[in-house]
Amino acid sequence: VALVVRISIMTESGALHHSSNRLEKGSFRISWIDDVPFTQYLHDLFPTESRAVLSYADNELFLTTRSTIKANKLKRRLGITFRATHDVKNHLYFDRRANVIDIYHHTAFIKQQLRATRDGGDFSTPAPGIKAGALPRQLQLEVLDSIQGVLFPLSDPKCKMILKSLIHSCSFDPDIVNFEYGSIRRRPGEENIGYIYLTDRLSDLYAEVCNPQLRGWLERRIERKSGARCMMLATMIGIVFAVFLGMVSLAVSSYQTWIAYQAWQHPVAAVLV
Repeated sequence: VALVVRISIMTESGALHHSSNRLEKGSFRISWIDDVPFTQYLHDLFPTESRAVLSYADNELFLTTRSTIKANKLKRRLGITFRATHDVKNHLYFDRRANVIDIYHHTAFIKQQLRATRDGGDFSTPAPGIKAGALPRQLQLEVLDSIQGVLFPLSDPKCKMILKSLIHSCSFDPDIVNFEYGSIRRRPGEENIGYIYLTDRLSDLYAEVCNPQLRGWLERRIERKSGARCMMLATMIGIVFAVFLGMVSLAVSSYQTWIAYQAWQHPVAAVLV
């Protein structure tokens, strides 16, 4: 059964057999208990949450958020890297310790599910999707849009270049750079996608950009608030610089004293012309 679930919805459904390292990373499995209906399991696996900014595509702050967390900005500002995951549940998971974001890269699979649920029926909830052998349609749209519209917008040459490099270096699905619209989206209603499944993870990335986690030994000991942090850092830099100048001055004075001592020990007789 676990294999069937994994093939049909591309996620693990086995029992909780994992190491403490997996727990620390957050990539643990949610077990499917025997007496729990599959629809309820999917609800637990992919919880929804509505937020004022990310859940409404016509919100101006929504566009600002999308622009802030593009892949090239995440790499430049935070040094974040990306790795492939085969489990859709781990999509956009941010591993802070490794400073890496998991990307569910099998876009060909997502597009095929979108084609299967494009015509007729309400596939916004798990129950109808199960009959069609598909994930909730809204989740599929969010996964695809978060890749090709948010992190790696195909209209942005820099982001597209990063995406192409991931195909070669991390074995991402080559289909990930192919944009499709009419064959997978309904009209009207799916021109712009609001988020209800991936809001937490997108918000997490946005918060990291606005208020980066302190990673260095020195940074972790300085107050996180920007004003106090800058003042403390400037003070410590000033102290270090003053100590350095003092050591240089001491070295120069010691050298001059040594020269004077040598001149006193070995006087040079005046040469009379």
